[in-house]
Amino acid sequence: MPKENAGIGKQEDRDFHDQIIRHLTDANARSQEIAVDYLDQPEAERAERFSRFLARRYYRDRLSRGFRYSSKLVDQQNAADHVPDSPQFESILDNCVLGSVATAQAASELAVTHLAPLRHEMWWSELLEYERAFFLQLAISELTSPTEFLQRGKSTIVRSFEVDLPELLTRLNSEDIPTEASRRAVTLLFSRTHLGKIYVAELDATSAAVLDAIDGKTALERIPSFSGISATETQRVLATLTEVGAIVVPTT
Repeated sequence: MPKENAGIGKQEDRDFHDQIIRHLTDANARSQEIAVDYLDQPEAERAERFSRFLARRYYRDRLSRGFRYSSKLVDQQNAADHVPDSPQFESILDNCVLGSVATAQAASELAVTHLAPLRHEMWWSELLEYERAFFLQLAISELTSPTEFLQRGKSTIVRSFEVDLPELLTRLNSEDIPTEASRRAVTLLFSRTHLGKIYVAELDATSAAVLDAIDGKTALERIPSFSGISATETQRVLATLTEVGAIVVPTT
């Protein structure tokens, strides 16, 4: 059990609970031995084991949902949701911050590396990159703090594909596994709102130009000149990008 009154003094229960949550979800906090202040050694060891169990469960669930198409195209023991049980995942757990960009990227890289050799259709690598981008929306809960400039959300991804991804996904949903996929250059935007709703949308040239101009250091009023898009059209695009969580508006 937690040490009674050890290291917490009169701090509020909520602050204490926040410390416990951070300890369970942030390997960096555990490595700094912050727990010594409020957990005895046996409890700290149990917390370490539980934190690793929690992380495996968290990423297994999101890998299952993010890589749902590929999971139907490989043997089940090779599906992405088995990656958290692999020896390679241990090094990710050693530095895991639950919901962070860095941990999600590491997990996605391991999943794609594992899945890539399992099929050889020309569209397979494109499908895996689509699923990687979708998985990152599911796995990243790290919020983007507003600043004085427009900026992209932490999970926002713009990815160009060489095959017609919308058509490919429709065929896979119908259990039609193609040997070839239609060639069509398509650029997709992946984003997540602060409430966790995920969007995947094809970007037109206008929206892509506005989004390209958002680099986290360009003032809002300069976006039209940087993008080459009229101020009126820029405002329309920015409103849409804000609604889908792709960008974070400046502080007022």
